Order: sequence, then structure tokens, then C-alpha cells
Amino acid sequence: MIRVNLLGVAKVKRRRVRAPIVAPGGGLALGLLVGVLVVVAGVQYWRYSSLQAEGVQLDQQIAALEREKAELAQVQAQYETFSRRKELLTARINVIEQLKAQQSGPVILLNTLAAAVSNTESVWLTGFEKTGERISITGVALNMRAVADLMTRLMNSTTFQVVDLKETFQDATTDTDTFVFTLEGQLAPATPAAQPAQAGTA
Repeated sequence: MIRVNLLGVAKVKRRRVRAPIVAPGGGLALGLLVGVLVVVAGVQYWRYSSLQAEGVQLDQQIAALEREKAELAQVQAQYETFSRRKELLTARINVIEQLKAQQSGPVILLNTLAAAVSNTESVWLTGFEKTGERISITGVALNMRAVADLMTRLMNSTTFQVVDLKETFQDATTDTDTFVFTLEGQLAPATPAAQPAQAGTA
């Protein structure tokens, strides 16, 4: 059958577009690329997980070291406190022993001073001087309340009649807060001894 084009325009023939043919080698390369990407992603994920776990361990170690540091600091503070108390007690014992060894005054006076110092915390004597019935006492205390307690104990004894605070100042040569003080005391008059009873005449 013959077809006649009456319009006079040549009919353009359409060409069929064929889909690209994928060669067998191209699919293999694509599979290898996907496999490499999966392996790399797995390695990166494993590395990230390892770093996360290591970071958690490091945080735990840091926390443990901080706790240990705090405990050591507390132990050190307690040790320093005990060392200072030991030094104070040793100094007080030495002064008391020195006063007893010198025997520069009546035994009652020495016993009164020793008892007052031993029963008063945070205070110790550095010396004393007796001139007649007047007593000058020098010492060191960690606070002024300790000085007041020492004065109260001396006044409550029967050995002293009057105890006054002559001077006090803070010692700037030591690391701890210490106060140097001087007390002036007046001895109480001695109690007369009881007279022995006279035997009656027959």
C-alpha cells in the first residue's frame, strides 16, 4: 500500500533510545565500592565507640583521683593538726618540768601554776618571775579566751589574791595565730598554821 504525503512535509522518523548496557565488569566495581564504604563506615564506628569507652574510663579515673586527692588532703590536715597539738603539749610539759626542776618558788605556787596550765587548753607558759609577793607570768596562747580561762583558774585557787593582764600582742613570727601575754599576780597571804594545844597543868 502506497502512502502519499499530501502536506508536502517530510515525516521525521523517530529513533528509539536504547538503555545503556551495563557491562558485567561495572557491576563488580560498584559492588566493591559499596563494600569498601561499608568496611570504612564499620571501622569508623568501631573507632568512635572505642574512643567513647576510653573517654568514660578516663572520666572515671579522674573522678577516682579527685576523691583520693580530697581524702589525702583531709588526712594531711588532720596530721598537721595533731602535729601542732603534739608540739603544744610537749612545750607545756617541758615548761612544767622546768618549773618543777628549778624549784624557784614554793611548791604550792608551782603546783598551782602546773595545774592551771594543764587544765587550760591552747595555752602554755614560757616563764615566770617572783619578786616578793608579786608574780610575773609570761606565756603564749592560741586565742585570748585561753588567757582568760587561765586567769580564772589562777584566781579560783587559794594561792593568788589578784591576777591582772599586764599586756598581750599577736605574735607575727609564727604561721599560726598566737598571742604572747604577761600576767601580774599578787600572792594570797599565807594561812597561819594551827597552834598546838597546850597541855593542862596538873
